[in-house]
This record gives sequence, C-alpha cells and structure tokens, in this order.
Amino acid sequence: MPRFTAVAMLALYALYEFNGMSPGDAGIAAVVGACALVASIAGFAFSALAGSAFAYLQVDPVHAVHTLVICSTAIQLYAVWKIRKAIRWRELWPMIAAGAAMVPLGVWMLRHVDSAVYALGLGIFLSAYGGYAVFRREGKPLRGSVSIDVVAGALGGLTGGLAGLPGPSVTIWCSLRGWDKLEQRAVYQPFILVMQVVCIVCLHWQDASSVLTFDDLRFVPFAMIGGVTGFALYQRLTNKQFQTVMSMLLVVSGIGLLTRAL
Repeated sequence: MPRFTAVAMLALYALYEFNGMSPGDAGIAAVVGACALVASIAGFAFSALAGSAFAYLQVDPVHAVHTLVICSTAIQLYAVWKIRKAIRWRELWPMIAAGAAMVPLGVWMLRHVDSAVYALGLGIFLSAYGGYAVFRREGKPLRGSVSIDVVAGALGGLTGGLAGLPGPSVTIWCSLRGWDKLEQRAVYQPFILVMQVVCIVCLHWQDASSVLTFDDLRFVPFAMIGGVTGFALYQRLTNKQFQTVMSMLLVVSGIGLLTRAL
C-alpha cells in the first residue's frame, strides 16, 4: 500500500507538471516515460531508445545528454535497490574497476573524435547479435572468467563514455552464462549505475560547463513512473521471455545507434 500511494502521488505530480509544459517539453516527457517503461523491463537501453527519439525531435544535444544521464541514473537506482539482495558486489569489482578506468577515455573520445563511424559499427554489431540471439537455440552456458569480466567491463566503460551505452557488452556476456533473469540483472544493472555516475563526474571534470541543474530534474518523475511500471512487468516474465525481450532491446539499441550515426 505505501508503494502504491507513492506511485500515485508521483503520477499526480507528473500530470500536474505535464499540463504546464510547453509542447516541446511535453514531447520530451512523453519520450522519457515511454522509453523508461520499455527499457526497465530488461534493465538497460534507456539511453539508446530515448537518445534516438531526442535526435528525431531535434532536442538540444547538451539538454539531451543531461536529461538522459539524470533520468537513466534515477531508473537504475530504483532497479538496483529492488534487486539489492541478489547483488554480489565483491565479485563485481574487477568488472566495475575496468569499466571505471575506461570511462574517461570514452568521454574524451566523445568530445574530440567523430563518433559516427564508431556508432555505425557498434549499431550494426548490436543489431546483428540481437537478431541472432532472438532465434538461436539454447547452447551450452559459458564458464565465468575474471579476465573476460574485465574485458566486458572495460568495453562497457568505453561505450558508456563515448555513446552513453555502458550496458551492451556486459549484458551480452551475462546472457551467455546461462543465468536466470535475476542473476543477470544483479550484474549488469549495478555495473550500468556505477558507470553512469562515473560518466557524470568525467563530463564535469573534462567540461566544467556541463553541469547538471535543477531544471534537468523535471523529467525524473516521468522516468520513475515508466521505470516502476517496467520493473513490475519484468517480474511477470519467465526466464525465456526475459531473454527474448533482452535480445530485442539489443537490436533496438543497435538501430538507435545507426539512426544517430546516419
């Protein structure tokens, strides 16, 4: 009951804010809510979905980045809190440390290198892999390895800083381990959350003008409504359904990157 009351109050506040918004901001709020709902079913891909929509709506890039970062962080905080009992932080540290070490390089590349070719290549790979994963047969699970954890984490940190997508490499690695849906989310969701926080710090460190303001928080209620609803839908999925949704979101992430690159 307390959770229902909190969600209801959040929805009323969001409705109040929505009615007073300009058409442009109302469009951003609608995109944030819808993308948060879809992405929260699997626990990743919010930035890919919303970023593509923002590009179509011609949202100012700086404003778009701020909105994506703050809303995505809020969604991940909620999800990580919900699955906190399943998270084994000690085993995650090699992956997180490798990712955190690579985020500054990714942010530097974002600011100094034309990322169109990179986005195109990663978009093609994610679309192809996601399509393959949707139709593949169940194979033998891969054994865990600290070295592969480190590689997956490093790639996630790089893509997180460069394209706002820290999740794909770690998500793919988790899907190959044969884990159930909770075991997978207990790895890649805290990883994504930490990478987002590190990315915020690096953005401010490398560009003092890139500071989040109170105005950037106005879309968080819409993200939270979508996030809470998406997580509730996730809890109703079987492991097989979860794998299908996750694979489809990898495809969508790839298409989103292709849209932004082209």
